[in-house]
Amino acid sequence: MKYIYSLLLTGGLFACTKTDITDAAPEPADRIESFRITNVQGDPVEAAISDRDGTITLYLPSYRQLTILEPAITLPAGTTVSPASGTLVEDVFGAIRTNRNIIYTVTAKNGSKRDYKLLVRTQQPDVTLEELSTVDDIREYTINTKDPYSNFVIYLKGTGFLENNELMRVAPVDGSGKELPAFLLSTTHLGSLYQVSPYLDQSEQLKPLLDALPATGLYRLRVYVYGRVKTLQYPIRINKQ
Repeated sequence: MKYIYSLLLTGGLFACTKTDITDAAPEPADRIESFRITNVQGDPVEAAISDRDGTITLYLPSYRQLTILEPAITLPAGTTVSPASGTLVEDVFGAIRTNRNIIYTVTAKNGSKRDYKLLVRTQQPDVTLEELSTVDDIREYTINTKDPYSNFVIYLKGTGFLENNELMRVAPVDGSGKELPAFLLSTTHLGSLYQVSPYLDQSEQLKPLLDALPATGLYRLRVYVYGRVKTLQYPIRINKQ
């Protein structure tokens, strides 16, 4: 009886350790395997891809201030993507500033589709601004539309500015939160990385802003610096005579 019990016990132990092996489910074909930016010196910049969220998140280092992106996209065999690999993404600053949708549609050989949204994240310092006005003292600027040479310059001090004014934008925002056309920027002080100078005159370039301004109004200035945005807390007054 002891011998029989021992055999039964041993057989029970072996039965408990039996494992069924199941092959892993194959990866879907309607997906992006890799997404990298190649128009940079050195190694390409790799993006993080989420099939679940349908996103391609590109983290650009602070020293990568790209205005155009050239992506190289890797796909499973037989899969296509639109826009195609190598298609340039232009006006990166505008895309970041306006949160413009950049969608990649992947189509597998069997016809299944998946969309990915490109998210550009810039790893740069925050922007800080010194206030021009206070709660009791509103700074005023005046332009005389009858004088073709009338103009004014606003001197903004802070941190986080760039030397490339094509990657910056300063626009007035009215009391309703509406953003008006942007000022032009002077490059005189940008080399200091401390002061940026938006200005308003009666040139054709600034006609949309001049036309949008009423006779007088209070505006907060909104400053875009590549992937960062900052708005002054206190408004300025702009008089149009």
